[in-house]
Amino acid sequence: MRVAVTGATGIVGRFVCARLLAQGHTVQALCRPTSITAGFTQQPHWVVGELDEESALQQLLEGMEAVVHCAFSHVTGRYRGGEGDDVQGFWRTNLGGTLHLLETSQHAGVQRVVLLSSRAVFGRRRPGEDPHSAVDDDHPLWPGTHYGALKAAEEALATAYPAMAVCALRPTGVYGLTFPLERSKWFELASDVIAGTSTTASRSATEVHGRDVAAAVTCLLEAAADQVRGRGFNCSDITLSTRELVREIATRAGLQAELPPASPAVVNPMRCDALRNLGWQPGGMERLSRTLDELVQCVLASRQ
Repeated sequence: MRVAVTGATGIVGRFVCARLLAQGHTVQALCRPTSITAGFTQQPHWVVGELDEESALQQLLEGMEAVVHCAFSHVTGRYRGGEGDDVQGFWRTNLGGTLHLLETSQHAGVQRVVLLSSRAVFGRRRPGEDPHSAVDDDHPLWPGTHYGALKAAEEALATAYPAMAVCALRPTGVYGLTFPLERSKWFELASDVIAGTSTTASRSATEVHGRDVAAAVTCLLEAAADQVRGRGFNCSDITLSTRELVREIATRAGLQAELPPASPAVVNPMRCDALRNLGWQPGGMERLSRTLDELVQCVLASRQ
């Protein structure tokens, strides 16, 4: 399959490109002039430009059968709250960019589009609902942030392009070693634990490995169009607390660490029945364990 990827140098985009290329797909990837394109075992064909540049977008989409839209413009290090002080610019850049991509994709003859959404579309629950109960793929969206509202708006666009079979994927808490290593989730926390610095953070969160997100993307690209058209797909694997995470990191490093307090149950855990019905099988605790082994070894090596 010939696949165009936006946001390819981001955390999710790197995992997506790596899987597609390893499976033998042809990948064209959009990157900004300032993007770091190193760190790929196999390099996609790079198209330099922005989503709002017509010539770059046409070059990216020429001859492509599918698009995976991972690009997202936000304040560095923030997703919720990523609008910063420029709410209008946040919406104009992101929603306008997605709309431009969909319009251009339709004119280019693209057949399938996967939009990267988020669990943030379920940011709030309706009055009377238990916030700790699981939400399924078809649960009503009720975001509580601009980030969640943006992703909900992008999901709504999926139903406006039925000829292309547009769908949305909602990964949450994406972890896994990436490039550069310091961008990997929990790298800073592992560094602090190994340095003997305690943390007072206390939360429970839903997590999914970047490889499992990429596997979900390929499931959506390969499924029959009628199975995915206009739908949103939850993408979550395990629940993990900061306390558990600190304990696991310290154990692997051979250290005793002061554990943060226990945290309340996770809000809005997601059921992923629709993805599993397509054959998706995430790595679970075994993949988490291997990743923490690798992360701790990398942090220890960086301190030598």
